[in-house]
Amino acid sequence: MSTRDFQSVLYVDDDADICSVVQATLRLVPGLQVQTADSGKRAIDLAHEFRPDLVLMDVMMPGLDGPSTLKRMRETILLADIPVVFMTAKVLPAEISQFLQLGAIGVIVKPFDPLNLYSELLALWDKDGAIRQGTIAGSGQSNAQAQIDSLTVNFLQRAWADVINLANRIERAQNGDRSVFREIERISHSLHGAGAMFGFPKISEAGGTMARIVEELAVNAEVHNSACDPAGLRQLSEFSKQLAQEVEAAWQTEPQSAAMFQAPVGVK
Repeated sequence: MSTRDFQSVLYVDDDADICSVVQATLRLVPGLQVQTADSGKRAIDLAHEFRPDLVLMDVMMPGLDGPSTLKRMRETILLADIPVVFMTAKVLPAEISQFLQLGAIGVIVKPFDPLNLYSELLALWDKDGAIRQGTIAGSGQSNAQAQIDSLTVNFLQRAWADVINLANRIERAQNGDRSVFREIERISHSLHGAGAMFGFPKISEAGGTMARIVEELAVNAEVHNSACDPAGLRQLSEFSKQLAQEVEAAWQTEPQSAAMFQAPVGVK
């Protein structure tokens, strides 16, 4: 790898909350330029303009996912040599090995510690040499934590909106609308990833379970060309209510935001 430290990073993730955290913490590193993209397609376009030293990219994204984006980059002369690090909740050795075989220089597992993210990236960037200490320290660490605390409240506000949207879409699915499955899966997957990163494991677990259930419902409905499975939809609805309870409980743990709490209608 290069003898110098990387000076610019492009972070790619369809989850706006995680993008905000990564951007807020990495920008506290002196001299480090940080850009974000919310899709694989946008990442390729921005990489041509930004020419980052390093790309940090989520594996699971709608449309062009992380591995597909890396393949497109390797087929483009201007982007072929840019090192890519994947970020994923998939931690099975076989899956990580597959990502490395695709050409990634490393994998960072979600949930990650935002304050140690730069250190992890440095270690992967220079993994054949001495691993330098790259944690954000001193006043920078305090500033980063303050921004993370603020973003945590933003995440909980977004989570309430997601709870309402999920309830509405599940009701549509119960009325036979299979077109909402993809959106339910996207929202659930987002809550799974962001919930874990912001320190709300029960929100993350409920979101992950809902994502798995709706994926199975979508596959079964497509394979059999049938109506939505009533038992699966009931299960999805129950986990939606559990998710609402976990989000409510999370609000109560945030003193600065508990007074703002207002339960969404129809999900109790």
